[in-house]
Amino acid sequence: MNPATATLERGSDPCLQIQVDLSAMLDGELDAPSVRRVLVHSDACPSCRGFLEGIRDQVRLHRELAAADADPAPSARAKRLRAQLTENRRKLARILYELGRCFVLMGLSPDFSREVAKEPVPVPDMAMRGRNLLDEVARLEPGGEGGDWVSAKALLDGRLSSPAESFAKGQRLLTEALGLDPEAHESRIYLGLVHHVRGQRALARKQFSFVLANTDDRLMRSYALLGLGTMHLDEGDHEGAVQLLQQVVDSGVVGEQPRLGMAYFNLGLAYGMKGEFAECLRWFRRLHDELPHRRTQVARELDRRSLFLHLLRAHPEVHGAFARTLPNWFPGVQKEAG
Repeated sequence: MNPATATLERGSDPCLQIQVDLSAMLDGELDAPSVRRVLVHSDACPSCRGFLEGIRDQVRLHRELAAADADPAPSARAKRLRAQLTENRRKLARILYELGRCFVLMGLSPDFSREVAKEPVPVPDMAMRGRNLLDEVARLEPGGEGGDWVSAKALLDGRLSSPAESFAKGQRLLTEALGLDPEAHESRIYLGLVHHVRGQRALARKQFSFVLANTDDRLMRSYALLGLGTMHLDEGDHEGAVQLLQQVVDSGVVGEQPRLGMAYFNLGLAYGMKGEFAECLRWFRRLHDELPHRRTQVARELDRRSLFLHLLRAHPEVHGAFARTLPNWFPGVQKEAG
């Protein structure tokens, strides 16, 4: 889910309200005219018809599982239903991850928050789906009370919050996702980012290290290596940062996932802070040439790296090289060199 790429606003998307009504209808909360409106719309709309059928299937599963659990000898049907419960937990973990990631990004980036505020459809839609799954899991779990899910359900209100609230909410959602699915490595990556930004470095390192120790997935490992490399860079261990970030580049995943191109940026910083300016410039050139869509973001990020820029200014010959090669990223350097 990416709220920043949504194309419909709440008021122009009839399916959003209909799908909200579908859940209310199954709970017996809609009046008769509203029920008719839902049924007419869902009959004509493939998306909403499929959504309604999916919810009905889940309701049937609840009832069948309750009957199967009364049998002391588990049947093949009971086993299938239990497998469905496990799958539901994974689905819910994914929903919590997507929402958690969204809230973390809103807490970190004003630009992202503005985009979500303009196009909020996916957040309430995903939250509504999450509430449906939470209700289902509660009914399928032994005892049927769902007490373990109360905290998650409170998080799925779809409300856009202030940056601080969004950040805290994202952390809690990601923690809930890991409670449902400990192998949800994407959730660990973002949770590690939250801890890092908050200065909880031991907790951040724990999450990134867990991913490295428990998956062979190149993409997940690269995100964990990038997180650890960034931590080493921030702590002043530039050589350690280089070793970790070089593994990201050597894996070849940057071509598959351009977001990992931040490894180029951090390698440039690490080499620059080590005083190895030729290598520093090489990585910035690669970033500039291979990931042109990141150029504006990189320019903003460089403006915040005052220590690195001060180091460049201390070496006039380096000023000139950077100004001639990447004038858009080092305009101040270019002026001083001239």
